[in-house]
Formats: sequence, structure tokens, C-alpha cells
Amino acid sequence: MPIAEKLMIEKYLNAFPYTQTYISRESKYLFFLKELKNSKILYKLDLEQSDSYDDAVEICSEDFSKRSYMPIFFCSKVNFLYFQSDENNKENFNMYSLKIETGEIEQITHCTYCGVYGFSADRMLLVYGDRYKTSQGRFYTKLYLKDLNTGDSQFLIDDINWKYKLSWSDVKFDLKKENIFFMVDRDNLRKKYNIVQINLTSKSCVKLLPEDQECCSLYFACKFIAFNKLFFFSEVNKHKNLYVLNLDTNKIDQISFFVNEISDYLVSKDNKTLYVTVVNYKKNETYLNKIMLMGEKRFDSVKHVLSGTHFFADSEDLWLGSSSLDQPHMFTKYRLDQELVKEKKLCPYIGSKEALVHNAYKYLEYSSFDSKKVPAYLSLPKGDIKGAVITAFYGGNNDYNFQTQIFSELGIAVLSPAVRGSFNHGTDWRDMIKGDLGGNEILDLQWGAKYLEKELGLSSNKIGVKGRSHGGYAVLRSLTMPKNFKSMTNSFYPYGFGICLSGFADLIDFYKTSNIPDWLVSMLGQYDLAEEKYKDRSPLYFFNNLKAPLFIFHGKNDRRVPLSSMEGFLNKLRNSNKDYTINILKEAGHGPSNKKEEIIKYIKIIKFLKKVLN
Repeated sequence: MPIAEKLMIEKYLNAFPYTQTYISRESKYLFFLKELKNSKILYKLDLEQSDSYDDAVEICSEDFSKRSYMPIFFCSKVNFLYFQSDENNKENFNMYSLKIETGEIEQITHCTYCGVYGFSADRMLLVYGDRYKTSQGRFYTKLYLKDLNTGDSQFLIDDINWKYKLSWSDVKFDLKKENIFFMVDRDNLRKKYNIVQINLTSKSCVKLLPEDQECCSLYFACKFIAFNKLFFFSEVNKHKNLYVLNLDTNKIDQISFFVNEISDYLVSKDNKTLYVTVVNYKKNETYLNKIMLMGEKRFDSVKHVLSGTHFFADSEDLWLGSSSLDQPHMFTKYRLDQELVKEKKLCPYIGSKEALVHNAYKYLEYSSFDSKKVPAYLSLPKGDIKGAVITAFYGGNNDYNFQTQIFSELGIAVLSPAVRGSFNHGTDWRDMIKGDLGGNEILDLQWGAKYLEKELGLSSNKIGVKGRSHGGYAVLRSLTMPKNFKSMTNSFYPYGFGICLSGFADLIDFYKTSNIPDWLVSMLGQYDLAEEKYKDRSPLYFFNNLKAPLFIFHGKNDRRVPLSSMEGFLNKLRNSNKDYTINILKEAGHGPSNKKEEIIKYIKIIKFLKKVLN
């Protein structure tokens, strides 16, 4: 293993050992995972005693590199930490509790896949969904109510005969614990969501919104339902805004009227205040707004302006995380009266900023094939530019990523575009990908490469494309794009290389084997009505168009993007004379699970990049 590359990778992995930060109510405790040599262990820090991660203590010997960990809340009454997890990184999610005194973990639910859940305000009742797959390949959900005192569970409903499916949703209780509320998805197409109310005594079900109020983005903006008022976010009028439904009159009122995208939100622990952030990418600013959910006065008259990108930390208190392409993440606790006052800071990285930042960056917009402007960030190394790589999807964000810094140290610029289909740039832009996966958003990438040629003076063989998951698919599609796609003569771009992480090449196999086939249906339409299009947008069937060297990583335990969706493409690679590197990890799921696997992955990526760029 090359020593220099290993030391560079370890520098970043050692600097960022802390993940999954969760701050408990009243900012009493900080819970987080700490990455050790070959494991991830759960730690707790008493924030009343220290604000340094170094002073935290191990509270559980479980190795979370072998399973996922998503904190939900800490209950001080019973001294339990509740979280969602799986087994062997296979995404068979269930609910768990951890007894802090003993480190003992108890599995609360026993589902195939728990994607729907919610606790009552007093934390004594849990509603959860068991998502199951039939022999016909269809997914449905059974909903249960569990008493956490007695351990008793009772069946509520099965959506197998419902037009509206559960899939994924929070569940909210009213204060008397008489009714529950959750989101449902019409025909499981991720296009038309509604809200259902179930009376826990009679088991009666009521769909609350009229069909003309259904939209593809709908979620709760409250911790529980009080005074028969249900607060929710909706994009029914094209922009994400806050609404309230009066359960007595069925009247819906719009409360906020934002025209810029709401990027994040936080509901106060007393359910009376809502904080929202709105990002202005051009100005590199985040606007913090305060909305009162109770009382006559709704809006705080002051809009607080923060420099850079800010998001709410996983907490019930006003903690904001901040980051940029040249600034590692920080967490800051605020108090908001008339002014925004900083109260405490947490630094979740080790070492100096100077050792971890090797780039400069700028915001830009470039013209795509149809003259539409694609928003993007361009990271530039501080030294000579030897090449460039484009983020294939999930780009257009101004946040720190040590992968970008590794590329900077190698002299590689990174273009991170928010191609059409991306979130946080308006609903019209996001929805342009619907029905066209592997189409115009890929052309946005090709035109991004042409922009880099002119901007940086690079030849096409020095420009590559990288991506993970959906982005991994976009890499393969970019490299195998037909030359006459949509009757265009210049739809193919001669990239110099590609890096595909946990991607998929066969959309038909993905639909049949993935645990999220409804995502693909939302992108291309129902499979039985669009089978030919699924094939037409699959890189597998355009393998002969591949000219560029290709690096592929995949986890054998990946259930979101099963390895089978890549096997046909991999077999063709192995039987070809093309330039490729394949890295399959036997224990990994939808990404490497521990430090050792990360080092192996990046060593191979760096070796690959040095070969193709020199």
C-alpha cells in the first residue's frame, strides 16, 4: 500500500472520526459515533461539563460499522436512547432502545423494514409500520401500535387494498393519544401525497386533504397535534411553504409565502415555535426565520442573515450546523430573542483548518444544451490544475467534503452542479427529471464538461465524472450516452475517466431487486407501462459506448442498490479490453462501513486517478 497516499487519507479520516451527532433535549447530552481503527462505537458527552468530544465516554460496546445507526431521541425519564438500526448493513430497519447505565440494546420492533414510525408526546406509545414484499414483487405496509410500558402491540391497518400507500412517513399523535396522523402516497408513485387520520379506538380512517391539495412534497411541521390544528409543509403552490389544517372545520390556511427554497426546519420542544432556514446560493447566505405556531402573531419581524450554508443539527434546541467547501463543519447553539446570540460551540473535527483545506471555490451558473442555466460550485486546488471531475448528482451544495480536499491535494478541480432534478433549487427545476431519468440531467453534465474545457483550459481526457448511488448511475449513463440522443449530434462527451460508487447499470434489475423501486417509478413511470424506456435508459445496453477508464466500487450487502443491478455491466467489463478497476467489498452495504474499508477504497481511487491523469 503506497505510504504517501495512505498517510493523506488517514489524515482526513483521523480528523473526522465523529458522525451521527445528536444533542438531547435541553442540550444536556451529546451522543455520537466515534470511528476507531476497524469499528464505530457510541459515545456520550455531558455538555454541562464539557464541550469537547475528547471528554465523551463510551456507553455501548456495539460495533456500529456492522449496522446502521440513526438516533431518534433520548428519554431522560427512563435513561434510554432510542434509535433506528439494521443488521449487517442490509437496511432491514427496526426500532431499538439503549439502556445508558448498562449499554444493553433491546430490539423494540421486529419488521422486515420499518419506514413509518412515530412516538406519542409522552414517549409511551409507538406506532410503526412493517413494510413487506409480496411474491409479485409489490411492497405494502402493516401498521401497529405498541405500548412501551407493557410491550403489547396491536394491529391497526394493512394498506394492501388501499389506493394510498404508507411507504415512509412520520407518525404524529394528538395530545390525548386518541388519534394518529401520517402521510400516504397515492398509487405509490411519489407524486401525490395526502394525510390520513386514524382513531385508535374505532380504527376509523379519514383522508384529510382534498385531492387538489395533494403534491409530491408533504410533511409535518409539528411535534404533535394540539388544539385540533395540524401544521404541515406543502409544495402545492410550487414553493415549499407552511400551512395549517383546522381539524374542526377542515379549512386549510397558508401561513408562509416563501419564494426561495426552505432548506431546513426545526420545531421547538414545546411545539409552539417553528424555525426555518432559506438558502440564497448566489449571495452565499442563509436566512433564519422564526414562525409562531400558536397565538395571533405568526412571523418574527426580523429575518436573521447568516453567512454561508447553515442547517439545523439533530436536536430539539436551536443548534445550527455550518459548513462550506473550504470550512469543515461546526455546530453552534443559539438563543433567539430580538437578536441571535451564540451560546456554545462544538467542533466535530480534530486538527487545524489549514491542514484540512487545500482549495478555493466560487459559485457560478453555466449554460446547458437548451440555454438553461445550471447552478454550480467550482472547487479549485491552490496549486497547479492537473485535471477536473464533475459531481454527477447530489451536487450544487456549498458544504465541506474531505473527498474534495483529497482531489485538491492531487491538483484536481471539482465542479459540483445542481443538474435538473436536484433539490433546493425550486420545484420546477427538481421535477424536470420526472419521466426523463438518464436524459436532460445527463446533458447538463456533458455541457458542464464543455464549460470546464473553456474555463480551465483542459482537454477532455483530463475531465472525469464521479458519483454515488443515483450519482453512480449518472456516471455510467454519462460515459455510455448515445451520440444521437434525442436527435442531438453532440450528446456524447469523451470523458477522460469515471468513478462509480454504489451505482446501477440495469434499471430493470434495479426495479425488481431494490428496496426502493418506487423511486425509479417516480423517475421513469410505472414499469409495466414503460419497460422499453427502462431498457433504453440503462447503461448496460450501451456498454459499447464506454471509452473512458472506469473505477467501480460496490458493497455486496447493498439492498438499496443491489449488486445484481451492476453484475451484467461488470461481466461485460471483465470480458473486454477496456480500462477498469473493480472494488467489491463483501461486508459493505450502501458504502464502506469502517475506516479500513475507506482507506482501501481511497487508495484505489487515488491510484486510478494518478494513472489516468498522468
